[in-house]
Formats: sequence, structure tokens, C-alpha cells
Amino acid sequence: MRKGKLNNLLICKHLVMTSVFMLILLFKSGSCEAYEEIDIPDVKALLDPPEIFIKDDTLFYSGQITDTSFLVFLKLVNKHPVKTVSISSTGGDAENALKIASYIFSHGMDVDVRSVCASACANYIFPAGKNKHLSNDSYLLWHGGLNGPDRELTVTGNISKEDFLKLDQIKRLRKEDADFYKMTNVNIKVSFCPQLNADYKEKYPEKWFSYSPEDIEKFGIKNIHYAISASQWAVSMRKKHVIFGNYCN
Repeated sequence: MRKGKLNNLLICKHLVMTSVFMLILLFKSGSCEAYEEIDIPDVKALLDPPEIFIKDDTLFYSGQITDTSFLVFLKLVNKHPVKTVSISSTGGDAENALKIASYIFSHGMDVDVRSVCASACANYIFPAGKNKHLSNDSYLLWHGGLNGPDRELTVTGNISKEDFLKLDQIKRLRKEDADFYKMTNVNIKVSFCPQLNADYKEKYPEKWFSYSPEDIEKFGIKNIHYAISASQWAVSMRKKHVIFGNYCN
């Protein structure tokens, strides 16, 4: 991956662990080659392992969400009260993102996106915040969800897609995904709405998408505070080659 570029081939995945083997669940995107690469200046958003620490009443999270992220997060917040989670992350492990997000939501924490909140971060951590903060250059990017269309999933390993989707762990994660959106009163389709359309691959060649501030609110993600204004954030994202999807119910 070239410095400062969000390479979809590296990021468009959820890691699904089992006690016997590891499977990589990919959002289907052919070669995953970017049409116009999104420039992410903050390379810390790609750190693996992530950098996590608390300063004053803010937990700073930089990097990917891994299979140990929630344990590190929980250990820190149990030692020091936290009001805000300041994050820059390209996503990662859905299960750990769900656990972190559920904690954020149940404890009324705010979420501040520094440079980017993508994939599992956008699916769960951003909607979980009591108040959400976006700077004019903060990317908010989705590219699918656990309950999105099966045709957009590619399973690697010695298992068919049909058998993979029958695994108890996948069924549990899908249920937890649906339960999270019910708990937060957010429309579950926010993570995969454009994928329901026949022109998805043509309209979103990089497979990433966002929404206008108005549509984000329609999905139920409210209390978003923009550094300048919602309209200025939308203009900034479009200038950075982010393609906006449309609300669907």
C-alpha cells in the first residue's frame, strides 16, 4: 500500500476467527482496484496493531480494529473515566467493533472522527456516539455490512459460501448486527444500501460510499456536529472523490 492511499484491496475485509481456522470475509469487488483512490493523509488510521491511549477524558484510537481491540479498550476505560472516543480507523474486525460500539452507546460517550471512520468503524462506532463530531476533512465511509446482500460477499478457505453462512458464529454476528441497529434506532441498511442496486459496481468502482448529511440523518444517525457546516463537509468529501449513495428504507 502506498503511503497516504486507502487501498481497497487491503481494507475491504472483515476478519472472522474460529477456534479451528481463520476465514477472511471479503466484500466482493473483483480486483478491488481503485478507480480514483481516496487520499488518507493520516497513515495512523491503518496501524495494526492500533495505538490506543487515554488523555484527560478522551480515549484516542488510531488504526485498525483487531480481535483484541475490545479487551484493550475495556482495560483502559475501566481504569479511567472517558467521555469521548476520538478515532481514526479504516475498520477491521466486526465483532470487536460491535462490542466497542455497544459500550460507547450504553455509557453515553461521544465519538469524534479525526481523519477517517470506515467500514466497521462507520457501521458501528460512529452511530453509537451520543454526539458525533466530524471535521471538514473527516471521511465517513461504508462498503457493506454483515446483513447486506449475500452476492457481495466472497468467502475464502475450504468452505462454500452457503456453508459459511450457516456457521453458528456468522449467524450470531448477523443477529448482533441487527440487534445493534435496533438498539441505536438506526436503519440497518445504512451499511449496504447502494449494494441493493443493480448499478452498484458501475457507480461505485472503488466500492466505498458515503451519504449526504440529510440522508445520514434519515437513516437515524443524529446529533452530528460538523466543524464548519454540514454542506461544507459534503462539498469537501465530493472534492476528495467520495461518492454519495442515496437513502433507502
